[in-house]
Amino acid sequence: MSTTHPTVFGKSQLMSEAHRIPVLDVGPFLAREPGALARVGQDVRQALEDIGFFFIKNHGVAQELIDRVFAENARFHAQPLERKLSVKVNSKGLGYMPSGLQQPKYNQDEPPRKPDLGEAFFIGRDITAKPDETGAPDPIYQGGNQWPRDFPGFRDTLIEYFDAMEALSLRLLPVYATALGLPAHFFDPAFVQSRPMGILRLSHYPGTRCDAGQLNTSPHIDGDFITILAQAEVPGLELRTPDKQWIQAPALPGTLLVNAGEILRLWSNGRLRATLHRVLNQSGRDRYAIPFFYSPSPDTLIECVATCRDADHPPRYRPVTVREYTEWFSHKVFVHLKDKPGRSPYYEGDRPDSPG
Repeated sequence: MSTTHPTVFGKSQLMSEAHRIPVLDVGPFLAREPGALARVGQDVRQALEDIGFFFIKNHGVAQELIDRVFAENARFHAQPLERKLSVKVNSKGLGYMPSGLQQPKYNQDEPPRKPDLGEAFFIGRDITAKPDETGAPDPIYQGGNQWPRDFPGFRDTLIEYFDAMEALSLRLLPVYATALGLPAHFFDPAFVQSRPMGILRLSHYPGTRCDAGQLNTSPHIDGDFITILAQAEVPGLELRTPDKQWIQAPALPGTLLVNAGEILRLWSNGRLRATLHRVLNQSGRDRYAIPFFYSPSPDTLIECVATCRDADHPPRYRPVTVREYTEWFSHKVFVHLKDKPGRSPYYEGDRPDSPG
């Protein structure tokens, strides 16, 4: 791999507060204004080095579409349980996940907790199940969605939003490359020129308070490249700052909250943070969330990029394919996939929330 690009171990000159989630205007970049890519790339690098999260505004996704997805989320979860169980989550991780199927312990040294209090519906790219180009079985979250019968408008709205989130994710790829001091189209082979992996999750966290020792979503990092979260009316997402304090992410109208996942952390040799976060709904109202998770094609090899290694910073993790990592991560986090064959942890001994 070429080593002609400058390393990015030095801190950006942009100053930020350690506990503040920055709000970045991506409008000029999306409008292709001169110099905008360099500016937003620097801002994203600073945000992901400092806290692992940032908001974006002027992102181009219609608020009307976002509102419709939130409405469909509430409509789906308002159905009787037996109707939702007709599309119960399958071995691919697609469909309805009732409360209690998400692992309450992400790390072995966490105290015991009751099962997470929340339910969700998952879709991937809406394709017919078939082997991928290599002849290998489709990985988890790929290979055909489960759709509820006699539920008009639901499928069309979710597919429209999935497509909008994927389009935005692809448009942002040059920003991440620039943040790492790489050519703008560095990530194209893993996304644009192949079949990347996307997951849309419709989450419902009831207004009933969690019991002692229980959360709506236990502390975790995302096992993807990037996550994009439209802003819910009811807050509840909390993230852990570098000094190990939990803060609640504000709900900022008109913005999308973006965070790095573990795949981007590995690619950057730990330089960009994949931050622990959790959900605790203490509002007394039902909370809905619609996170979109985006990852490279399954056979992409994730290894330290040239600009994030040198004599003082050798590669910290062994190379791993997206397929291998995703299978391991999902097997670890979700109870319904626990018996699915999966690989052993590829960074055994390296905790996912280790500093980087």
